[in-house]
Amino acid sequence: MQKIRFLIILLLAVPFTRGECQQSPTLYPGAVPMTAADENSSRAREQYASFRYLTRESYEKVRAYYVKENREPRSEDIDGESRTAFFSYLRRMPDDAGVYVIKMGGRSRVPNRIFTTLDNLAGAGIIPPEQAKEAEQKYGYLAGCYFAMGKDERENVLTMDEVIYRKYEGKMGMASSAETVNQEQVLEKVQELMNSGRMQEGMELMKKFTEQQIAQTQVALSPEVLDIWIECLEEIAAHAYTVMIHVTL
Repeated sequence: MQKIRFLIILLLAVPFTRGECQQSPTLYPGAVPMTAADENSSRAREQYASFRYLTRESYEKVRAYYVKENREPRSEDIDGESRTAFFSYLRRMPDDAGVYVIKMGGRSRVPNRIFTTLDNLAGAGIIPPEQAKEAEQKYGYLAGCYFAMGKDERENVLTMDEVIYRKYEGKMGMASSAETVNQEQVLEKVQELMNSGRMQEGMELMKKFTEQQIAQTQVALSPEVLDIWIECLEEIAAHAYTVMIHVTL
């Protein structure tokens, strides 16, 4: 009976013992936190904490850094352009603690929204179809990239690809849900002015609102719209990261 109890205790203890590498993972130099919460977690270094950092360095360079610090990855998956390597620093149940180095595993929906818009414009004869295709071929990789968090003009916390997209939506006259609410508020204000007998003010506000809507529609349906969307994609690319470092402690 005592022998059985000893074996059970031994088996329970094994997953929680450290392997050959005794040190905790260090942060890859120059990597930036994906969110404020990730930055706080990395400072606290609490047990079972999980945080994510981003870098524009190559997957191979980041991988080599952790191979040198730790050893060859415990597992590594390759799927097309995507790569995932896991470096185990602590054997435990249910999952090891360590570092995931992930390349092109992002899930940005913004690029495809823009490509769909360009395809529709090409179908309507507003821009050349080959230019819409060239944009998709050049910037298609952005769909697999990662983006840090930021704030839009209304202080909404979003990933930077979404922040930039919303900014250009405004230039195009493409109403987001927040802008739709704003339009409704303008119309309510017009109705309020009319009902209170301030007819002239109400008519001037309505005229200004209508002129703005027409101007935005003209921009959205002009050949120049391609240049604006390319500018948007360029700005998104400037904020894109190809590698994420996910640390679990």
